[in-house]
Amino acid sequence: TGAYSRELYNAIRQTMEDGTSEKPAYTMVSKEDYSAVKNLLGRLDGLYWYKHFVPPTLSNYWQYLDYFAVSAASPDEYQAVLKFIQPAIDTAGQMETDQKKVEYLNNYLCTLLEYDPNAVAAVTEVFAPRSGILKGSCGTYARAFNLLCQAADIPCFAIRTQTHSWNLVYADGAWGHVDVSSNDHSRRSGILLTGALPSR
Repeated sequence: TGAYSRELYNAIRQTMEDGTSEKPAYTMVSKEDYSAVKNLLGRLDGLYWYKHFVPPTLSNYWQYLDYFAVSAASPDEYQAVLKFIQPAIDTAGQMETDQKKVEYLNNYLCTLLEYDPNAVAAVTEVFAPRSGILKGSCGTYARAFNLLCQAADIPCFAIRTQTHSWNLVYADGAWGHVDVSSNDHSRRSGILLTGALPSR
């Protein structure tokens, strides 16, 4: 959207470094763009959950409608998730380019899931030891890939339509579409940092 920019993404991601619910990061957002930015926050959920946050110390918030504070929190149950994915994140971190990291994380996620349009799995199920095959829909893949990319310090957010979900990823200076569920289902990386939208 017009409201979305790299600067806004950076402001939101900065909450990972210095933002908490007590001390949020903030940026300036015009009143007309508030709903678009709030929608975007939900699509960034992965390792961190982002929320529009009104600081309790700002009693006259209504006078500053372009002040947009963002809090970030990682659920306690994600500690086990982080421990599970750490070897993959370490491997990705040794790669030379973001593109190679993204390709590796795409392939890694494909080893953990099997595509089923009617199955739903939480990221705590995807990134956990288990026996047997775990199935997931496109939304499962998109949420899990958000988390992987955030853990690898690669900007990523989910795109959702009424029928499909995938990710937009910032790698090596450019945004590209990554559709891990389609890549897994087709057994080839047809939508991996491409400029074209998925066909479904």
